[in-house]
Amino acid sequence: AGTPIERVHRLRASVRQRLLAASPEGSHGGLMVALAIGDQSGIAPSDWEVFRRTGVGHLVSISGLHVALVGLFCGGLVSVLWRRLPALALRLPAQKAAAIAALVAASAYALLAGLGIPVVRAWLMLVVAVWVMLSGRAVAPSRALAIALLVVLVADPWAVLSAGFWLSFGAVAVILASVGGRVRAHTGWQGAVRIQLVISVALIPLLLAQFQSFPIVSPLANLVAIPLVSFVITPLVLLALPWPHALLLAPADVAAGWMMAALRWLATWGR
Repeated sequence: AGTPIERVHRLRASVRQRLLAASPEGSHGGLMVALAIGDQSGIAPSDWEVFRRTGVGHLVSISGLHVALVGLFCGGLVSVLWRRLPALALRLPAQKAAAIAALVAASAYALLAGLGIPVVRAWLMLVVAVWVMLSGRAVAPSRALAIALLVVLVADPWAVLSAGFWLSFGAVAVILASVGGRVRAHTGWQGAVRIQLVISVALIPLLLAQFQSFPIVSPLANLVAIPLVSFVITPLVLLALPWPHALLLAPADVAAGWMMAALRWLATWGR
C-alpha cells in the first residue's frame, strides 16, 4: 500500500533497523547505515568532529563514487557471466549487457539511498555514460562529462549553488586531465594513489573558496580513508544487505574501526 516513494522509504527504514540490529555490540553501525542507505543520524557527534578535522566528511555521504562502485561491481559480474554463455553473447554483446546491468543496479541503489541531490547527479552522469556506450558512438570522455553537466543543469539549475556540484564535477575533470593523453597510464594501486593525490591537491583552491578552510591533514586522511570506505567497508556492507547478520557485518565493522583509529590519530595533528 502507499505510493512507490512511500514504499521505498519503508524499505529504507526496514534496512536501517535490520542493519543496526545485526551490527556487533559497540560497533560502527551508524557509519555502516550511512554508507548503505544515506541515513547519517546514527553517526556520533564525536565521529563528526573527527571527520571535520580530517576533511573526510564527504566519504560518509553516498556520493557518485559509491553509485559508480555499485554499477561497476554489478556490471563487471554480469560481463563475466555473459561471456560464458555464447547464446546470450550472440544476442547482445557482453559490454552492452554489462552497461545495462550497471545502470539497473545503480538505479536500485540510488532509490535505496533516498535519491538525494548528489546521488541523482551521479545517476544522471551514469545514464549519459551508458547511453553513449549503447549508441555505439565514439564520444570523448570530456564531451561525455559536458553532456552530463548539461543534463544535470537542465534537471536542477540550482545545483550550481551547491558545493557538492563543483566538487563532484571538479573531481571528475581532474581525473580526466590526470589520466588523459598518457602513453603509459598508471594502473592498480599506483594509479589509484596517484589519482587521489592529484585530486587532493587540485581541489584545495575550490575547498578554500567554498568553506574558507582546509585541514592540513586532509590529503593524508583521504589517502587512508578513501580506499577503506570505497573498496572495503562499503562493498562489505552492501553484500550483507540481503541477509544482515553480525557475522557478515563483522569484517566491515573491523575495517571501520581501523579507519576511525587512524583518523582520530590524524585529527590530533589538526588541533
